[in-house]
Amino acid sequence: MERVMLGIARLTQVRAGIRSSTLRQQSKIRDAAAYAKLSKIRWAGHVMRLNDNRWTRAVSDWTPRKIKRTKGRPPTRWSDFFTESFKERYNVLRAPRVDRIHWTTLPRERDK
Repeated sequence: MERVMLGIARLTQVRAGIRSSTLRQQSKIRDAAAYAKLSKIRWAGHVMRLNDNRWTRAVSDWTPRKIKRTKGRPPTRWSDFFTESFKERYNVLRAPRVDRIHWTTLPRERDK
């Protein structure tokens, strides 16, 4: 889509060695999924800061009590999205795990 907007043919892109990420930056198009995710997080921040009893806060915190559960996998909750996105962020920031010697092998190797 970015190529069409910029008027660059695929063959021209390949011959010139232009990456798709470069074309995306030139066209200034945002990724729809990333934009939706950021908008959802931004809106949740606004809702968290609400101090009065508005319906947006009440609806997002509400859990139905008198409804019988359906068979199968439960539907994804609104809050599950935020849990998963924060886990992704945490895993990116966390340092890679270093290979360690298991504690039970240390006493065995000491006798050698």
